[in-house]
Amino acid sequence: MSLPCEMLDEILIRLPVKDLLRARCVSKGWCSLIDSTPFVKRHLSANAGAGSLLIRGSAGIGNFYLASFNAAQDEATALEINDPLKTLLVGARIQGAANGLVCVSKNNINQLFLINPATNKSRMIPSAPQEFPRSFYYNESSVCGFGYDHINDDYKVVKIADCFIQFRGIMAIVYSLKTNSWKQIHNVPSNTRFTRDSGAFADGALYWLGINKPVDINDTCCKDFLVVFDLGLDQFKEILIPAMKGPVISFSTRCVDSDGRSLCIIDSYPDCHTDLWLMNNSGAEIPWSKLLSVENHRTQPFRFFRPVYFSRSGESVLLEVDNSKLVWYDLGKKAVKNFLIRGIPNKFSSHVYTESLVKLTEDKLLQKPSQDKPEIKQQKRRDDFLSKGFKLRL
Repeated sequence: MSLPCEMLDEILIRLPVKDLLRARCVSKGWCSLIDSTPFVKRHLSANAGAGSLLIRGSAGIGNFYLASFNAAQDEATALEINDPLKTLLVGARIQGAANGLVCVSKNNINQLFLINPATNKSRMIPSAPQEFPRSFYYNESSVCGFGYDHINDDYKVVKIADCFIQFRGIMAIVYSLKTNSWKQIHNVPSNTRFTRDSGAFADGALYWLGINKPVDINDTCCKDFLVVFDLGLDQFKEILIPAMKGPVISFSTRCVDSDGRSLCIIDSYPDCHTDLWLMNNSGAEIPWSKLLSVENHRTQPFRFFRPVYFSRSGESVLLEVDNSKLVWYDLGKKAVKNFLIRGIPNKFSSHVYTESLVKLTEDKLLQKPSQDKPEIKQQKRRDDFLSKGFKLRL
C-alpha cells in the first residue's frame, strides 16, 4: 500500500536531515521529492526554530561539532563533524551562517568555503579580485560577513578592507553564489574603522560595529555606530546604537526572540556591570531595549558572556560564558541554569545553526522563486529601511 503524495510529504517534512538523506535510497520517487525545491523550502521553514549549535573547539586544531537541544534540557550530546568536512575545517574560522549553509575562512580570510554540515558537502569560493588587498587579516578595517539575500534568492559573502593599489580608501566586494562571481560595491562608508568581528547577519543584512575616524588630527572624539550592508539592495546604511557609558565589547545576531528583535549589543561598564541590548526590527519608536544587566563581581558566574539563542517561548536566553560553558538565563526569574554539552572541548565558541537540505550546486539554488519581481521587492526594502530611520548611502 502506497501513501498519497500529500501524506508522504507531511511525514517526511518532520524528519531530520540525516534520516532524509537515507530515505532518498528508498525509491526514485522519494529521492525526487526530497531533492525538490518546494520540499527543501518547506523543510527549512518547518525546522527554522529548532535548536541546534555549531561548535568550534578553541584549543589545538579546533575541531567542529553539532548538537541539538531545547530549553527544557539540562544537557545534550555533540557529534564531531567527520570527513570530508573535518579535514577541510582544520584551522578554519566561522564567518557566518544562514539557512543551514556556513561560511568558513582559512589563510587569514583569503580562502573562503561554504559548507553544509548536515549534508557534509562543501564548495570553495573563488579568490577575490586581484585589486583586493591580500594582507586582509592584518588590516584594522578588514571585515567579512555572510548571509542570505531573500530578495534575489541568493547567498552572499561580503569582504571589506583598506585598499592602497587603485586608490586610497575602503574597498568592498560581494560574492554571489548564484553567479559564482565577485563584484565591487561603491559608496562605502569613509572615515570608518570597522571592528574585526565577522558581520552579524539579521533580517537580510550584515552588521558591523563602526567607529568614526577623527577627520582633524586634533579631534579625539570617536562615535560608535552600526554599519549595515543590505544584501538585497547592495547598499550601505548606518544606524545609531544606544547611548552607552562603557565600551562596546561585542555584538551578535545569534539569537532571535519572540518579538522579532534579533541584533544584540553587549556593553561593559568597568568594575560595575555589563548590559545586553536588543534591537527591535518591527519599526517601533524605541529601536533598542535593555534585556538584562549583570553586576561585575569576581565571584559571580558572568565575566564575559554573549547571547547565543532564545527559547521559543522567549522566556530564556542561552548564554555562552567565558568560552567555556553554556547557561540558560531565565529573564523573568533572573535565575541561571547550567547547560552541559557532552563531547566538546573545555574551550569553545558556539553558533546557532539550522540543519537544512540546501545544496551548494552552482546552477540550482533550492529556493522557491519569488512571485514579486526583484525591483518591486527592492523598492519595498528601501521604503522599509527608511521608515525605520536608517541613513541610506546612495
